[in-house]
Amino acid sequence: MTSATSPTMQNRCHSCLKETPRDFCPACAKRLFGLKKFGATLDFSLPEIKSNNGSIRRISISGAQPKFSLIVNDGRLEPTENGGTFILKPAVEGLFDNTKDKPANEHLTMQMAKQIFKIEAADNALVYLKDGTPAYITKRFDVLPDGNRICQEDFAQVAGLTPGEKGSNYKYDFSYQQIADLMKQYVSTYPTDVEKYFKLILFNYLVCNGDAHVKNFSVYSPNADGVYKLAPAYDLLNTSLHVQELGRTALELFSENAPADDSRADFETDFFKANGFYGKPDFMELARRIGIKEIRAQRFIAETCSLLGEMDAMIDLSYLSEPSKALFKAQVRDRAKAMEMG
Repeated sequence: MTSATSPTMQNRCHSCLKETPRDFCPACAKRLFGLKKFGATLDFSLPEIKSNNGSIRRISISGAQPKFSLIVNDGRLEPTENGGTFILKPAVEGLFDNTKDKPANEHLTMQMAKQIFKIEAADNALVYLKDGTPAYITKRFDVLPDGNRICQEDFAQVAGLTPGEKGSNYKYDFSYQQIADLMKQYVSTYPTDVEKYFKLILFNYLVCNGDAHVKNFSVYSPNADGVYKLAPAYDLLNTSLHVQELGRTALELFSENAPADDSRADFETDFFKANGFYGKPDFMELARRIGIKEIRAQRFIAETCSLLGEMDAMIDLSYLSEPSKALFKAQVRDRAKAMEMG
């Protein structure tokens, strides 16, 4: 099986990873691009994206990786200044370890979330620039077919967290419990959405996503009626394949910023004090605090840890390099073991 550096692997859909003689199966080509057929190799390279009378066609999404706005025009994806319906993340040398695997990593992790764990997630695919450089694309769920935008806010915006007030670390100066507290205030479907949110936290922990910070969770109003719900998941990947020094989670589970006389402040379970990492008691405590019944939280944790075989199968089908496939499998097993401890 070829690595993510080569676009020659033609027997797997570049979105759902199912067998197909084309780059995309008909269902994925229709859902993503509105066409029956679509090629995975784009008509431009990274330098060509950057060169437009001296300007750089880069959308204002925070993060270290360059991201560009695309639109389908005349049956192909092309860069655009305005009205983009896709986000392109090309592999860029020097930013991370195993850089060429990063697009395949994000594509695989997003497909795992959607297909195996039944998490609502943004549509996505793996493509190649004209020079063969792999790139990840995701379809924007906040843009309607007519070009109008859906009202969406990430939880940094909801919480009023800004670099000016909190400093450059503002995306990490929060907790997963505090995000749930905000959901309870603003999401009318909280009882169901908080369970989706909890399962997404479990998934991020299992797949070693150490960068699921406050801006990587959002609420949106898909029907433009002012009713907000948890937005589809995005920016899911195994960060441990690329940045070893990131922590096991981007945010603490519990509300460190609670008042000093609040029992929630600087809380640690006995399990965490003894082991130095989160395990089942920590996730059960989080579930209790955000209003998920114990029996359901127990079931969600057990279900999350029961799908390693399906994950292995999808990893094998992915466009990751063979060393990264082996490492991904080993890391997931380590996290599943931690989640079941205690």
